[in-house]
Amino acid sequence: MKRIVSIVVTLILGFAGIAAQAQSVEVRFLKGKPFGKADLPSVENVITQKYRLKKTDDGLRLTIPKEDITAEIWAVEVVPTFMTAKKGDAGYWMNGRGVYGLYDKEEGSFYKQRSVTPVYAMKKGDVIWYGHVKKWRFDYNYIVRAKEGRYESVLRFRADRVRAYFDLYDDIVVDYNSIKGENADYNGVAKAYREYQMANNGVRTIKDRAKDYPQLDYLAESFTIRIQTHASKHIATEIPKEQADFTPETEYPLEVHMPFGVAEEFMQAIKDAGVDKATFVSAGWNYGGYDGRTPQHFPVEPSIGGEEGLRRMIERAKKLDYQITLHATNTDGYTVSPMWDPAWAGKLKNGKYDRGMVWAGGWNINVCQVASWNGWVQEEMVKMADLGTVGPHYIDVYSATYPNICADPNHPATPEIMAQYQNKILTRAKELMGGAASEGAYDHVAANIDYINYVERDLKNLWEGNTPFVTDVFPFWELVYHGIIFYNPDRATQNHTRGKCLYKLEKSGDPRWMEGDGIVDPKVSLKIVEFGARPIFYTYKFADVPRIKRAWDEYVPVRHLQKELMTKHECLMENVYMTTFEDGSRIICNYNDAVIEWSGNKVQPISYILINPDGSVYVPKAF
Repeated sequence: MKRIVSIVVTLILGFAGIAAQAQSVEVRFLKGKPFGKADLPSVENVITQKYRLKKTDDGLRLTIPKEDITAEIWAVEVVPTFMTAKKGDAGYWMNGRGVYGLYDKEEGSFYKQRSVTPVYAMKKGDVIWYGHVKKWRFDYNYIVRAKEGRYESVLRFRADRVRAYFDLYDDIVVDYNSIKGENADYNGVAKAYREYQMANNGVRTIKDRAKDYPQLDYLAESFTIRIQTHASKHIATEIPKEQADFTPETEYPLEVHMPFGVAEEFMQAIKDAGVDKATFVSAGWNYGGYDGRTPQHFPVEPSIGGEEGLRRMIERAKKLDYQITLHATNTDGYTVSPMWDPAWAGKLKNGKYDRGMVWAGGWNINVCQVASWNGWVQEEMVKMADLGTVGPHYIDVYSATYPNICADPNHPATPEIMAQYQNKILTRAKELMGGAASEGAYDHVAANIDYINYVERDLKNLWEGNTPFVTDVFPFWELVYHGIIFYNPDRATQNHTRGKCLYKLEKSGDPRWMEGDGIVDPKVSLKIVEFGARPIFYTYKFADVPRIKRAWDEYVPVRHLQKELMTKHECLMENVYMTTFEDGSRIICNYNDAVIEWSGNKVQPISYILINPDGSVYVPKAF
């Protein structure tokens, strides 16, 4: 190991201006064989060092020079001494989505492979510390461990994952700061991070962007209905992935679900039901159907109506005063594609293809976005815009995971470089089609995204009992991005008036995922309101028309808040929460089975009230 910089200073920390000595961070260099999840390494495979934090203009900074991470080290764990606690302490740990846990366990752990925002926090007493990963943002795991009642909050940086593509090319850098007093909670951290994003990363509010992209005003008053899908092939989960490099002779047959002409009738049925505004996303319009033969999209799939049918469907949507846009897949490539070429394939350092999962087109080969930008993607987007779509162009996956990596010497791209090209492509989509959208909440593309389908699946995991170490989920991401990006909170709150999915397989290209049990949980509807979200539907089922109308009726009374920043979220009493918006509006949600009273207002069981800025109160119909 090289000499570790040690700087001891007295400085002012955090927005509350608390004086403290420079804090130390324990850094564990892990040797031996890599292991997953939150496991503790054995003592003989750990080299532990103390690193001192350096004062910056904004707080404290940890820097671990890449030279310190020698060849035998597969991971580096960062454990700040000031981000520890013990069972019974007042406070909580929290990750970058808002998943949190109280200090109420003797043993246990939480592990997250990726993080939608590069921040995390730990509150103890009247102080909350938070960290912001500035370098290696795409190459760390978040871990919280409790052992014998002692909690530690850990960042595990995966050197082995980086080395699969490149030699280590950057130092690890994490900035730390603290807030003390009445603002020392997740709201305070969210405000600080939002201000950082707006000051440094080009993030703008919806109100501001609407001056350049007026379609956003319509988007705020509508919600998204994905025609999922016009056509798709069966997902080959029953065969080994090594057998899923299909050719035109071996690929699975295309199944037609909703031809363009039927989609016109579907839109008309939704209009007739009383849904005045909707943003449709046409998924599976492309050659070979949903994910079928990408990265090639054209010609428009002939079995569902071809280009003539698609143009007619787009015009019908516009006559109904609906927005309509296209689902594009820029990151997934398949050997069955007519434009298959190893030249655009993402590659590891050893020359092998960078692979993903098996989808409708086969075993995915990740497409290098540098190669696509310099190749075909710009021309394809011009052709898509020429079809006459109106609304944010949807590019799958860009915001649902970290950027891919490519070690091909002809177009090498670290995840940071790949993120730059994703943003270039999204920016071009906005220029051509008036907006851009994607799937999830990973915020390396936040400056160029207008809406996402969902934030994460943490509520789903919690509600299904998969994360016993977790207490609940704060709307932390929402506090950062409400009024900036339109969203639905979680996989568990999508299609919410359809009931639970009847099938365990939840790959959206599988038509069975469209079936629900029809049992509506009003607490799910209430969670959408509490988290300031929009409904979203993935469907080609006419049976879902009344369900969409029900969600529309829930959404209309609160949709005017979509363009307001969310400024505060708090628990007023057990199972009662208040969400406050920039214009002064307040929503009080009651999850109890009994009426509650707050500040002279009654809130019905499993319902909410909206207190407007002028003091008037809206009371909704029962969910």
